[in-house]
Amino acid sequence: MLSDLVFDATIPAEQRAIVTPDDSLTWLQLRIRAQEMFGSLQGVRRRRIGLTFRPEGDSYAALAALHRLESDVFVIDASLPNDEARQLAKGLRLGALLTKSSDGSFTRYEVQTLGDEAAWSGHASIVILTSGSTGRPKAAQHSWEGIARPIRKGALEQSPVWLLSYRPQLYAGLQVMLQCFSDRGTLVIPGPNMDPRACANFMANQGVEYVSATPSYWRRLLMFAPREALRAIPIKQITIGGEVVDQPLLEQLKRIYPTARLVHIYATTELGRCFAVVDGLAGFPTSYLNNVLQDGTELKVCDGELFVKSKNSMQKYDPLSSQQSSDAEWFATADLVTIVKDRVYFAGRKSEMINVAGTKVYPAEVERVIRTVPGVFDVRVFGKTSSIAGELVACEIVPEKGTDPIVLKESVSRTCRSELASSHQPRSVKFVEKFELSAAGKTVRTKI
Repeated sequence: MLSDLVFDATIPAEQRAIVTPDDSLTWLQLRIRAQEMFGSLQGVRRRRIGLTFRPEGDSYAALAALHRLESDVFVIDASLPNDEARQLAKGLRLGALLTKSSDGSFTRYEVQTLGDEAAWSGHASIVILTSGSTGRPKAAQHSWEGIARPIRKGALEQSPVWLLSYRPQLYAGLQVMLQCFSDRGTLVIPGPNMDPRACANFMANQGVEYVSATPSYWRRLLMFAPREALRAIPIKQITIGGEVVDQPLLEQLKRIYPTARLVHIYATTELGRCFAVVDGLAGFPTSYLNNVLQDGTELKVCDGELFVKSKNSMQKYDPLSSQQSSDAEWFATADLVTIVKDRVYFAGRKSEMINVAGTKVYPAEVERVIRTVPGVFDVRVFGKTSSIAGELVACEIVPEKGTDPIVLKESVSRTCRSELASSHQPRSVKFVEKFELSAAGKTVRTKI
């Protein structure tokens, strides 16, 4: 699909396709660069190729060229040092690693031959590396047709302006790009280290209309960007995914963007896009369970864990991935859920579960209570090692501006004593200015 959009379909030649703080490419320029790369990269046709991917126009041109060359493309974060990227590529037995170089005004990709190449899949594919920076990470192989299947194509004259908040080489980043390109839109990419105030101003100046981001990304914008800067962004739709979406965040976004459509989606690298929720409420209706949804997705809950069958799922894990594909009909997501009346709520990941003297505590459930306390802007709950109980619940809180930390700490303790069992109550409360985010834009809950 990507190569068709860049090489063949009618394009709005002078309209910008990709905008970064330092550069922009029109659709015509994107096509010309892709054609140049297609000509120069004939030697990697129908091979296993690593592409170091930057959030910029040349990377998308190279990706379109490799799609047309029917290569198996392993998209690798270009921030990795070259020796680590080569080690990663060798571990996956790729035939070559493509890295960007520049000769004056001409941009090209250097082909670093690696040798000992594994067999080509037999069709154009894109392989997403979901974890690990060296060695053998999980490598989810998708067909281009499959990864494009969830795209909702609108009217071409809309020319939507999309923000890319995700890493471009991850599933969510690829989905945003394909959705934007399919409608002949403009993809706006903020700088990787751009602070929230500058990011909001950049979004407003570029006329961003559609934003897909994690809850953590939105909370950072809401906390540190001025309200007037946020309200200046002409947003028509907000799509939230990648983490648990809670009601306070939805309400905050409704207040700032009352006319915008709010959507939160459930998708994973392995399963693709599974379902969307558009009713403005956290969680999803129980009617989604044990039914065939619009996209052919099926959901069920077993022992508190969500299991999914998805028609948008990957083809398989690459044979040299650290994870191997299963023949199981249902995919175990490792996402834990609770059912309250007619609603299903996400309780967190299995790996985030805190074991307090044999009692299972899920961070999302504790965070949901703490976020109801006035003065709490954001909270991160995680496990802390205890010689007596094994683990204890700890939390870090980002307070709202002007809040007295002593008063807030007492309010949090009082609410937790009232609403949570003793095992679930935080034994350590710390106030911080902001949280560390992962490469995927999610809050990090590493245990200590």
